[in-house]
Amino acid sequence: MCSICGGHYPRAVVESASAAMAHRGRDNHAIFAHSNCVLAHNRLRIIDLSDDANQPFTSPFAPHLVLIYNGEIFNYRELRAELVREGVPFSTTSDTEVLFCAFAHWGERCLQRLNGDFAFAVFDTKSSELFLARDRLGNKPLYYTLEQGRLFFASEIKAFFALRAWRFDSLQVASWLAFGGGDCDKTIYEEIIPFPPASFARFALGDCALHPVRYWDFAPQSPTITRLDSALDELQELLLDSVRLRMLSDVPVALSVSGGIDSSLVAHCVRILDAPCKLFGVSFAGFEGSDESAHIAELACDIDRPIVQIAPNLEHFARDFPMLVYAQDEIFRSFSIYAQFLLFEALSHHCVVALGGQGADELFGGYYHHIARFVFAHKQALQSRVLLYGKTALDELRFGAQCALGTQAKMRLFADDNAYAFSRLESLGLPRPPLDYLLERFIPDFEQSLWNDVCRFSLPHLLRYEDRNAMWFGVENRCPFTDYRLVEFAFKLDSNLKCAEGFSKYLLRKLLERLGSPKLAWRTDKIGFGAPEAALLQILGYNYNTIFDVRLCIFEALQKRNEETHAMD
Repeated sequence: MCSICGGHYPRAVVESASAAMAHRGRDNHAIFAHSNCVLAHNRLRIIDLSDDANQPFTSPFAPHLVLIYNGEIFNYRELRAELVREGVPFSTTSDTEVLFCAFAHWGERCLQRLNGDFAFAVFDTKSSELFLARDRLGNKPLYYTLEQGRLFFASEIKAFFALRAWRFDSLQVASWLAFGGGDCDKTIYEEIIPFPPASFARFALGDCALHPVRYWDFAPQSPTITRLDSALDELQELLLDSVRLRMLSDVPVALSVSGGIDSSLVAHCVRILDAPCKLFGVSFAGFEGSDESAHIAELACDIDRPIVQIAPNLEHFARDFPMLVYAQDEIFRSFSIYAQFLLFEALSHHCVVALGGQGADELFGGYYHHIARFVFAHKQALQSRVLLYGKTALDELRFGAQCALGTQAKMRLFADDNAYAFSRLESLGLPRPPLDYLLERFIPDFEQSLWNDVCRFSLPHLLRYEDRNAMWFGVENRCPFTDYRLVEFAFKLDSNLKCAEGFSKYLLRKLLERLGSPKLAWRTDKIGFGAPEAALLQILGYNYNTIFDVRLCIFEALQKRNEETHAMD
């Protein structure tokens, strides 16, 4: 895990941009300068701790190429063996050199072979061409801007302020304040653009545009996996291998468990693999409804491994809030990610790599709005749901019914629901974001809603939050459920394997039961990282009326930070 940046700008500018991201890689800082391109890298040593694996990386195998990259190639050992058989020489044991040689040997076709979380750039000194690429789900960040034929790219938005001041995109800001999200292909800053996941692009100085090309795509399809027993076998095999790959490291690895289904499954995989890994349970006593200590103790008993309990609190929120905002760079939905921020702060004292359960809810239907769509479309499932959850099931049915309404009726409800937010936006001089944006978030189809959450609405934001929180403390986060093979598998499943007998994430629950945690498997009290929004906002000196006030507080902190940055310049 590292940071990368560069482009067609003076060396001093690129060095300043890289320095803004030094927290992402404190082990080495280096730069490559060419007549018309400069590349910079901050390294966090994970695999092959020697200086030979430092970046920018070059090799006599392809002396005209220079590589900088952020992330990990989890199947690097398998790729290295294949390349060696084809006569490619190696001088390190790093995944960096494997990526370099894979690109030099196979070109852009190497992307189809990579199983990893990555964003990388390769500069060709012969052609003066830059090649950029990003992993399939966008686990690792990459942004760019293009001005007068000059390209600049970086791992985090804060690096761009080394170039100049940037104006907020008022429509994206308004969308975040009102809806808790914006367009996934934009940021809240004009002209700073996310490089799309699962894509690559080539750029030469003077080009008027960047044209990313997708190298991986998938969409909901007719289910091909309908049998429970075969689905369980395949899921177990895929998840075990995903965890095995993500355990590869030359530095200490930890697993954060919550007592929930997803992280408990990863913990059982660690047990089966007998992998060296420290387990930490996080229970936020200061966050209402977030005490998971009993479930964590149950998991420790099930896997027969000690789990160290971490109990962060809210004591330093006023001190930490400016750091949290600066780490994130953009507006976030709520203060709930502060819990995760504290988690990585605690883990950083024990490990450099941390695994977690992110992505399972989006793939296997773990959120209430997923089950709401399913229950509305499968009325026979409602009775089982009511028997488990009582009146909550009727609230879900109501949401499912809202998703099934026609466009005109939905727009009427959207207008009513957002009347307060729109009045606040008007008082702030911000535009009303179009309600059409919400239509895509309220579609009735169960599988399509999962795809939207994986690719557009939920997971991209959650991966951003987790990456920035982890890297602020020099921790590399890895998410076994975002292995592209698991993603493709999940969208081949019949929906009745995801929701059954009144339960969400049915297949995951069945696997957890099989692996030895029946009580945890059939929990009905889903607890996420929450936060007492009103109390935290009061600590900052704000009055709380709605979640709009929380997001406005975050945006105002971003404004203040940007003004301070400009003043220093």
